[in-house]
Amino acid sequence: MNRATLAKLLEQRIAENRRAQDVDLVRWIFERVTVEKCDQVLELCCGTGSQTLRMLSMLGEGGTIHALDLSREALETLVERASEFRNKLVTLQADLDDLSGTLKRAELERPQFDVVFCAYGLYYSNDPARILNEAFAWLKPSGRIVIVGPFGPNNAPLFDLVRASGGTIPEPVVTSSEWFMNRTVVPWAAMKFRTTRISTMVNRVRWATPEHVLNYWQNTTFYSAEHRPEFEERLVRHFARHPAFINEKWVMMVEMTDARS
Repeated sequence: MNRATLAKLLEQRIAENRRAQDVDLVRWIFERVTVEKCDQVLELCCGTGSQTLRMLSMLGEGGTIHALDLSREALETLVERASEFRNKLVTLQADLDDLSGTLKRAELERPQFDVVFCAYGLYYSNDPARILNEAFAWLKPSGRIVIVGPFGPNNAPLFDLVRASGGTIPEPVVTSSEWFMNRTVVPWAAMKFRTTRISTMVNRVRWATPEHVLNYWQNTTFYSAEHRPEFEERLVRHFARHPAFINEKWVMMVEMTDARS
């Protein structure tokens, strides 16, 4: 079971972050990224559509989003949410690692897109650099690519609590959470584009009860039922001393423009 892509678990993680975060992530992104009314957008790993809906609202006549995700359930949720924008939305259920094959089967031709966008998902690819190269090949000469993801000490308070409870954070989770943006996305962007703008923030998530912390953790890829009793005991002790458990989401956005030929 791929817990990372199950729509129900994803929704729970998003909900727990959204209700308690200091900064609205979607607003933060689109205060910095412009989507023009006629843009043709490719969104990778769209999930249930938190960013898709905002981009759809920014498009006008002629604008379209091709939204790709592995989860049929997530795409069905997105379609329900985007009912007023259905004429602007095309959903593609596909493995990220079959990007070009999927776009060709959709009878699209290169170059197709003004914007390629991916938030929190590119690291699920078996070969992210290859997927970036494929996305670049589908990009119009004047197009831009935007990648959003975690970096640095992201999730450190929660990771520390899990480890103190006897649990482990799997290496792929550590890599995607802490190193992926700096080691994969930024170097690739510098090689392929003349202009790369990097924006970062620390978004503090203030969970007011142990139940909110538990609900987030049990819907992650690093949940361990074996270590839950100790985790709960430590949470009780934490809330006896503090009014909230504060997790930190370290966010990086890399916007690439002016592609090298």
